[in-house]
Amino acid sequence: MTPDDDLTRLLPQDDLTVLKPRPYPRPLPDTRANDEAYGGGYSLRGAVGAGGVGQVLLGFDERIGREVAIKEMLDQAANEDRELSTRFLREARITGRLEHPGIVPVYDLGVKPSGAPYYVMRLVRGDTLAQALKECNADPLPEHALSKRLALLDRLIDVCEAMAYAHSKGVVHRDLKPGNVVLGQFGETIVLDWGLAKVESETESAAAPLPRAGRSNADDDEDLTRLGDILGTPAYMAPEQADPRFGGIDARTDVFALGCMLFYLLNGRPPLQGGMDRILAELASDQAMPTARNPKLAAPVELVAICDHALAKDKAKRFKDAGAFADELRAFRDGRLVNAYAYTRAELLKRFIARNKVLLLATAAVMASIVIGAGLALRFGIEAKQAHNLAVAEGEQAKQQFQRAEQALADVTRISNTNLTVASRIAYSIGGEFANLLNGLVQAATQFRTDADLVGATPRLEKLTTELPRLESAAATRAPGTLLAVAPARYRHAIGADTSQLEHNRMALQSGEPVLSQVHAAPEGYQAVTLVAPVKAGNATIGFVSGRIKAAEFLGGLLQAELQDSRRTIWIIQDDGLILFDTETNEIGLNLFREERYAQLPELRQLAEEIAGQRGGVGYYENSAAYSGRRIASWVSLNPVANREWKVVVLEAW
Repeated sequence: MTPDDDLTRLLPQDDLTVLKPRPYPRPLPDTRANDEAYGGGYSLRGAVGAGGVGQVLLGFDERIGREVAIKEMLDQAANEDRELSTRFLREARITGRLEHPGIVPVYDLGVKPSGAPYYVMRLVRGDTLAQALKECNADPLPEHALSKRLALLDRLIDVCEAMAYAHSKGVVHRDLKPGNVVLGQFGETIVLDWGLAKVESETESAAAPLPRAGRSNADDDEDLTRLGDILGTPAYMAPEQADPRFGGIDARTDVFALGCMLFYLLNGRPPLQGGMDRILAELASDQAMPTARNPKLAAPVELVAICDHALAKDKAKRFKDAGAFADELRAFRDGRLVNAYAYTRAELLKRFIARNKVLLLATAAVMASIVIGAGLALRFGIEAKQAHNLAVAEGEQAKQQFQRAEQALADVTRISNTNLTVASRIAYSIGGEFANLLNGLVQAATQFRTDADLVGATPRLEKLTTELPRLESAAATRAPGTLLAVAPARYRHAIGADTSQLEHNRMALQSGEPVLSQVHAAPEGYQAVTLVAPVKAGNATIGFVSGRIKAAEFLGGLLQAELQDSRRTIWIIQDDGLILFDTETNEIGLNLFREERYAQLPELRQLAEEIAGQRGGVGYYENSAAYSGRRIASWVSLNPVANREWKVVVLEAW
């Protein structure tokens, strides 16, 4: 039986009043041969669905060679109720002139010899949005059900965009609800059932139906909406549809219905429930609509504000049309500010920091380095002053030395600032790429809820490695460490391995948060780092989705060509001092902070200590034998993932 809040009602007779309460006998279609009743161009293949006064048949267009849907009125209903017949033809005409990907196209229109009207439209296979929402609500955990419903937000945006087009043509649907939205098998979102639509530029009188013998068009010029009739579905009906004192029907009527659908996404039900009389009484009252905020569910506050704005009983306070509603939903989805929500200063600051974390870290490092660099500049300045004093005492030779010192100071400042900019750009690039990779892994992890999901994860992992080509491999692991699935296929030999002793798996299991490993030797012989995203079932971590990266190859691929100057050396260092990447490849894998490294380059000790102890800065070291002088170093820190700090060091000989 169709749920109450998905029934289209016309007259307020009882809680289950459908378009007309009178049942008509429904003949089974003859699916064996071409039906001449439809102009000879279509053969019938079966029935798709049926209602109180009509049915939808599966047909085949013999001329073009495609499956179609044929919507027709039952013969008895068409002959006994001309108003319904007129309304049916009007639905076809309105639908046919709305050419939008989100609105089903009409191919043909006609009247059968029996007098029953029909029209032919594109066949859309899929479930309704109502069915998808009910499947989400089947999850026993309310927070998981909310997450699944919010995953349908893009579908609701598609509905808004289709309605925005209809509103631009002056058409108001008047019966928007999840049951009238079909989610196609290939990403289509289609708005159906325009039988109650209103064209704002026209009166409510019916358009003239297709002529047939023995019938006058004048007989059909009756008002589609008669005094006392109520058009729409109460659970998704606007106040002005229930009581004219709230104003006339316009685009904001559909905005209210879209708000009801958003309320369903946030709360798992429409805003008003119960019998028809109760809902209509609540709509007609002066009491405000229920807020979408639910203290038991952590729904996004911006979406709650958008929903409450759309459900205002005063039409003037709603969004002006579906296009404005869609703009707000897209702003939320894309992480932009939402006009319907009043942000506090703390929230605005938090959003700014969240969206600009890498840039702010780099900026902080630059500011710190300016202070630190000032000390280095002062040191060179003192040397220059001493040289100047010597020049006064010793004449022209000392003057030349002073000039050389001034030039040295200028060179050091220029090199330091340039290299600091280069280091910041590299850190920003690395941070952005890790954010992209981590987002992909976290999104994949949310799709798994059970051990069986992890066992069958291979197709999703293969898709993940295609979407994120910088991943060398991706794996699904049962906590604490049994490898269940892996992609690409060349790594399948690893399935069944025990990875519970790996530090990054233990950290992810303990914290329940994404982590990044230290560099480690992969069994295939390359140096790797691994990103791990926990898979949750409630508050418990039941497994992980991880992605493995070839460290040096990955980092080298992020360096822009213009940054790779022949005079410049670039290090990317792990928090323990291990060099993950070096433009001088023979240095990769050495540890900058180890005693054996200092034994090779004693002059490096002080610089290494400065790099280890400061998030950003400028320094230098001398190694005349190897580099014919000093090396100026500039560095910044970044956190590719919260648990790990890396350093980007840019060095240049001087």
